[in-house]
Amino acid sequence: MTNRQHLTGAQAVTAALRAYNVDTIFGIPGVHTLPIYDAIYHEPGLRHILARHEQGAGFMAEGYARATGRPGVVCTITGPGVTNVTTPAASAYADSIPLLIISSSLSRASQGRSRGELHEVKDQLGIMQSLVGWTRAVNYVEEIPEAIHDAFRMMQQGRPRGAYIQIPCDLLTQSADVDITVAGPIERTLPSLESMAAAVEVLREAQRPLIIAGAGVTASNANQQLLQLAELLQAPVLLGSKSHDVLPTKHPLVLTTNDNLPLDLDAFIATRDTVLVVGSKLGAERTANGRLPLPEKLIHIDIDPMEIGHNYRTQVGIISDAKVALEALYKFMKEFPQERRAPYSALDDLREALYLHTVAYQGENFRMLEGVSDALEQMPEETVVVADMTMLGYAAAQYLPVRHPRTFIHPAELCTIGSGLPLAMGAQAGLPGRPVIALCGDGGFLLNSSELATAAQEKLPVIVVIFNDATFTRVKTDQHQNYDSRYIATDLLAPDYVALARAFHAESMRVNTPEELSAALQKASTHAGPTVIEAPLLPRPWQPEHSTEQTAITLA
Repeated sequence: MTNRQHLTGAQAVTAALRAYNVDTIFGIPGVHTLPIYDAIYHEPGLRHILARHEQGAGFMAEGYARATGRPGVVCTITGPGVTNVTTPAASAYADSIPLLIISSSLSRASQGRSRGELHEVKDQLGIMQSLVGWTRAVNYVEEIPEAIHDAFRMMQQGRPRGAYIQIPCDLLTQSADVDITVAGPIERTLPSLESMAAAVEVLREAQRPLIIAGAGVTASNANQQLLQLAELLQAPVLLGSKSHDVLPTKHPLVLTTNDNLPLDLDAFIATRDTVLVVGSKLGAERTANGRLPLPEKLIHIDIDPMEIGHNYRTQVGIISDAKVALEALYKFMKEFPQERRAPYSALDDLREALYLHTVAYQGENFRMLEGVSDALEQMPEETVVVADMTMLGYAAAQYLPVRHPRTFIHPAELCTIGSGLPLAMGAQAGLPGRPVIALCGDGGFLLNSSELATAAQEKLPVIVVIFNDATFTRVKTDQHQNYDSRYIATDLLAPDYVALARAFHAESMRVNTPEELSAALQKASTHAGPTVIEAPLLPRPWQPEHSTEQTAITLA
């Protein structure tokens, strides 16, 4: 259904976004986008969150999308605004997140003339074409609602990825009659009967099935369908860093892993005669660069046909929305007797081996993560945790308890250090009333620490834990192991994080034990604004003692 209105280009932007139920835009205004901001001013249904850097705005929009399942929207200026948002665009592409970036561009009369105009770059559209799934350069006011409609259709049907629309700044103040399309139902990709019949035949013969679940399960809202099929088949379900929240982690069939996979997992997988892969491309992080010995009887369900058989040979490929395919498989399989019994004892042993492997790799500092886990057991079930690219963040992707989908965010593919705080802020904006925790390393936190000002200004009650060892520990570990302990560019001069947070009008505290961290998290969850908790860590056995007093602690 469409609604014709006479609008400026800027008004067409906001009207089209509201037609798709967008309620929040992240960004920073500039002279080229001021008409859009004036339209936002006059649109009571739109909230704008002012970031301190476009990278922060992009990650906030990405966090909003990850937590809510709805596309996140960011508005940027021509030139530097676009180049600053490229990293979140790449992250959204890597993890199949619906992120819409709307930017201005030079006026139509100035494009391609290379006159050194304000914010001019050589090929703004070309920059973004390499980073998102779909782009559109608008040339007329009438095209603006159509472009936004097409972007949402692309992001919500098929594999979700980012979209980019650029609008010449002169169009934003021009007027025309435009058709605003109202959001309609989302069409799901249906599996072929032939592929479903072949999958049912393989599963009927399976005696020791295994399910590998990717984040595509949650993208399709197929979590319950996956669980009921797993229970019917008595099939263990292997989760990874990006799919840690697909199923409750304490379910007896669930195995949680991260990218640090022990050989115990290889041995267990070698006992499986059939594997059903759902919503995962079986990438390097999930399979230890292809090391996992998956059986020849491999059924692969994915909405993207390019992923089926790409990394592992597939016996049955099903191009489908995960929810539709899993519902159909369950319907067919429940008609047959199911006499399997999951190897619960072996699963318990494997869980213990995975846990001990992680503890050994993390060392004594792992106990701080136990403090986070203890707090989560006392906090609301739908608390959201964002794990930045930090040592304990990697471990969190295997260890922390999760009970509901979209409550654990860890962009492990592009693996952007420093994304944790803005991702958490976006999640908080999309899910007001829920506690949201960002687990950050001290080095990563500083990359986007200025967004604390945004959190305070917007009264976003995010809780930020800074694990501080004054070192880029993951990089230094590689230098220790692979470069004969030749350390360079890894030690950090740490600021006073408690004082820094207070300068940004955030609550702050320092804790020294896992028990103190657990209590601090629970206390912070009741605060109306942002809270920063510094948790100093012990140096690794091969690292020198830190000179800062606050890190000279014990975890007794």
